Amino acid sequence: MNTVHDVIRRAYELLVTAANFLQSPLLLALRVYFFWQLFLTGKGKLSNIGKVSEFFTSLGIPLPTLSAYFIGSLECFGSLLLIIGLASRPLALLIVISMSVAYLAADFEAVSKQLQ
Repeated sequence: MNTVHDVIRRAYELLVTAANFLQSPLLLALRVYFFWQLFLTGKGKLSNIGKVSEFFTSLGIPLPTLSAYFIGSLECFGSLLLIIGLASRPLALLIVISMSVAYLAADFEAVSKQLQ
């Protein structure tokens, strides 16, 4: 009975050691994947700023052209900084705020129905 317990404990210790070893590469891969997608989105917004500005105007966002440049730049350059790990906390906060505003502005009717 004691040997079975020791084998299970040793297998668990090996699993924890392997998971701890792979934690950083996994987090790096996830960070690169998701923020590369955000970089491509921001690059697309900056290359088609007129369409983005018109879309922001249709949503009723104030200063649509300035907002389009700000959000496009935040997504494009902020995601590159997040990939390499610079200014992660303030950039992540700005991106969360911009995504929340985008969700609320683009689909306010669905959000208002959920609140009722």
